[in-house]
Amino acid sequence: MKRLFLGSVALVALGLGTPAAFAAEMRVPPPPPPAPVYTWSGCYIGASAGTSSGHTDGFVTNGGAGAGGLVPGSQLSNDFNLSGFIGGGTLGCNWQAGAWVFGIEGDGSATNKSGQAFGTGAIVGTSAGLPVISNPASQYEMQERWLVTARGKLGLTNFWWFGDKTLLYVTGGAAWAKIDSTLAVIGNPIATGVFQSDTRTGWTVGGGLEYALGYGWSAKSEFLYVKFDNFTTFTSAPFANQIVAPREVKLEDYIWRAGLNYKFW
Repeated sequence: MKRLFLGSVALVALGLGTPAAFAAEMRVPPPPPPAPVYTWSGCYIGASAGTSSGHTDGFVTNGGAGAGGLVPGSQLSNDFNLSGFIGGGTLGCNWQAGAWVFGIEGDGSATNKSGQAFGTGAIVGTSAGLPVISNPASQYEMQERWLVTARGKLGLTNFWWFGDKTLLYVTGGAAWAKIDSTLAVIGNPIATGVFQSDTRTGWTVGGGLEYALGYGWSAKSEFLYVKFDNFTTFTSAPFANQIVAPREVKLEDYIWRAGLNYKFW
């Protein structure tokens, strides 16, 4: 009986000690690794589309060759706005240092932006002692065919309530555009219409917001202001004559567009 009692006690002690022994041998699992921080470093290609509007003070005589009795600075047409669609492709690279992102970007876009205005009807000079009037029936038109920019970028990510997948940036650089100018000379039997295409240089500044969607894709919304250098059109023969004098033109653009980028490296 004594042996049976001692054996029962030993079995009970062994049963009570076993969970403790198992618990001692069990390892506590390590904490899960932190979620990877998104990096904006890399190169990307993309596409964008949007609207482009612009404004010009109109066509003004510069008093150059062929201006005749026109007074330099005379307003030959009313000022007018331009508007149209813009869309094209993008190529760029980013480098991230902490929360700051530095980048370079180039893009080329086609656009059908255009605008028209009539002559002012004002006296713009004299010829043979008689006043020269800007024909109010003459129609001036300007069309922007394409736009190319080369810009630097400075961005900030992972700040305020924005996470590491959101990039707020400013951008600026150089711009080039092809601009077509047309004048329909109403009621003139010698020159019924003239046309000249000019490639102009300017500068651009703007900003945008970009969000990383995953798998290398990101979506952006962007605004650009573009200012072109003043230029003179209708300068090529046979435009520069007493009938159609050279015109000075000022032009600026306002561009709103959205796009998708793919980071390939």
